[in-house]
Amino acid sequence: MASPVKFNYQMRFSKTGRARFIAHLDTLAILIRAVRRSGFEMAFSEGMRPKPILSLAMPLGVGIQGEDEICDFSLKQRAPLTELAKRLGQELPEGIELRSVGPSYDRSKAAAKVERVSYRIDLGVPAAEYEAAVAQFNDAPELVLLRRRPKGDKEVDIKKYVDKVAIDEGGKGISFDMQVTQEGTARPEEILSALSGFMGHELKSLAIMRMAIVLREEEKPAAGRPNRPGQRHRH
Repeated sequence: MASPVKFNYQMRFSKTGRARFIAHLDTLAILIRAVRRSGFEMAFSEGMRPKPILSLAMPLGVGIQGEDEICDFSLKQRAPLTELAKRLGQELPEGIELRSVGPSYDRSKAAAKVERVSYRIDLGVPAAEYEAAVAQFNDAPELVLLRRRPKGDKEVDIKKYVDKVAIDEGGKGISFDMQVTQEGTARPEEILSALSGFMGHELKSLAIMRMAIVLREEEKPAAGRPNRPGQRHRH
């Protein structure tokens, strides 16, 4: 039996203010509800327990703001983009704002293609207080931290994922790119922990913002050779 036809879309949205305290699963529920209330019918997964096809590129930690988050979802019918954007925007709660929505032609979802993410952390103290710690972080060949986990603690070398930290212009915060690999990635709070270790006291953040999610480009499938007139496919 052929799989039902579905139309794939990708939306970009920001999650700021009080919405930063909404957990990952609750964020998924909010987005599913917004798509449903937009009036367009969602496509469902196949199997014993079908679920609406909707996923985020990467979970966002509670308390962290997202400036450009990515959500993939599928509909049972093609939707006019202007109308879809208008209706979605009306159904999202305060703090979650639609930035764009459009068709997605990629074979895999964004979650499988995250290459790196960019963060900015507001510190609210003069750069002179932490610039030496930033220099030590950047010069260190490795920085192994102990990550606490319910299934057992794990040592993580965060330098595999964050090579350099930059001090923002104006000197009230830091920014960095964080690699995302098959082995895993680091956490923004671990970068703060490492800097705090160099400083000898805790460096607190006023706000943590994920500024961007960068996806790997997919290789496009090779174009099939067109049939010559009168030629048929062989089976």
